[in-house]
Amino acid sequence: MIDLLNGCIYRIMDENGLALAANDFGFHECDRIVTQPYSYDLNQAWRIEKHQDGTWSLQNLAAGMYFCWMRHYKHARSPFRLVNYAATISLYETEDGLCIGPPDRGLETMGAHQFCVVGTATPLRFELINDGSAELPRMLPQRGDVVSVGVPEIIKDNGKYYMIFDRVTDHWDGSEAVGINVSDNLTHWHEYERLLPLSKPRPFPWMEEHVPNCSIWCPSLIHFGGKYRIYYSITLIYKNTSVIGQLTNDTLDIHDPRYCWKDEGPVLESVETDDFNAIDAHFVRSYEGEIWMVYGSSWTGIKTRKVDEATGKPADDKVYSLAYREEVPHPTEGGYIFKRNGWYYLIVAVERTDQNYRTVVGRSRQIQGPYLDRDGVDMMNEGGTTLAVTKWGLTLPGHASVYQEEDQYYIALESHGERCSGPEMCLSTLTWEDDWPCSAAGFEVLKRFEPEE
Repeated sequence: MIDLLNGCIYRIMDENGLALAANDFGFHECDRIVTQPYSYDLNQAWRIEKHQDGTWSLQNLAAGMYFCWMRHYKHARSPFRLVNYAATISLYETEDGLCIGPPDRGLETMGAHQFCVVGTATPLRFELINDGSAELPRMLPQRGDVVSVGVPEIIKDNGKYYMIFDRVTDHWDGSEAVGINVSDNLTHWHEYERLLPLSKPRPFPWMEEHVPNCSIWCPSLIHFGGKYRIYYSITLIYKNTSVIGQLTNDTLDIHDPRYCWKDEGPVLESVETDDFNAIDAHFVRSYEGEIWMVYGSSWTGIKTRKVDEATGKPADDKVYSLAYREEVPHPTEGGYIFKRNGWYYLIVAVERTDQNYRTVVGRSRQIQGPYLDRDGVDMMNEGGTTLAVTKWGLTLPGHASVYQEEDQYYIALESHGERCSGPEMCLSTLTWEDDWPCSAAGFEVLKRFEPEE
């Protein structure tokens, strides 16, 4: 009799002591299941659910997708894939242990890739990781218009989820743009509206006056002062000639006759002689009820300053520095603050290269900082506890934002899949340990469930 606990989390080990894992996954190509040494990582964790017909679902926590037998899918390189819907499989018993059907094939190699499970009569050990008593972070499967989505941020209004982003894709005639997608459930998105296309003439005359031949990047969507506000950056690549601009609207309902994005002009500007970069604006309401803007990249790092709620522009000249990297080009960007349990949490993307991009976090009791990581290191002095890192084909995760719904927190990440042509959104739940957040894209998430030696 198959003796597995319904709804619990398992690692699945083959006869060689290797773990089944999801790898090289993304929006529409989350199809590779591999075997690899166990590394306490969520791509090796499977949530199991038994169905009335005797079949089982195995959901991978890192991919957010389901183990599926695709034997009759003519284009499948392997009968086993990961898919968005809750696919079911068969488990059966042999004298040596449990097997995943069908029972007529073994382990095979796939070109230069790692061993892949293509069907198995090889006995597998289902080893319990977590019986449900501790919450684990997990990725939510994403469908629809989530490819070529950069720097995503989510808010909810009248029962709908709105995601603002910047985009570069042939799907939109190869142009950069700021856009909004909408969803009813945080998993299936569709295009809502395109805003601020990168074309000549630029959308507003002042753009060319301030930053000729600019790019339009890094939007943020927030509601305060009775208006919905989109902040965005116009900039020159690798320069700090930049402006943060603002659009306002009375509603997010595109069918409402009041729906119209109004240009409010520049909010903050930096020029080549400045020591900061006016880019990557995000906003948070403090515990005292004030609105603060977080912004900056490279140069002297991430900054914050108070914002006037009526105008959406800086309220005074006081600027506070939050995070910095000493090594040139001082790679810090995408600063974002959210709050929980009396703490302010600062998320920053650091160390961007072609091979690396990490999202790190620190926390402070004061919105102005200092922000310290879990080891007590100041984020102005190279500090930052890793929250997301390149792994299992999920590459360069950065430019994160956090969405909160009641007691549940989600982190939206820009990521670059190994086989995707542009950035895409990944969405993970956040769990908490000693008031520190943990995402499905963090380091050794399962380590704490190992028995002490």
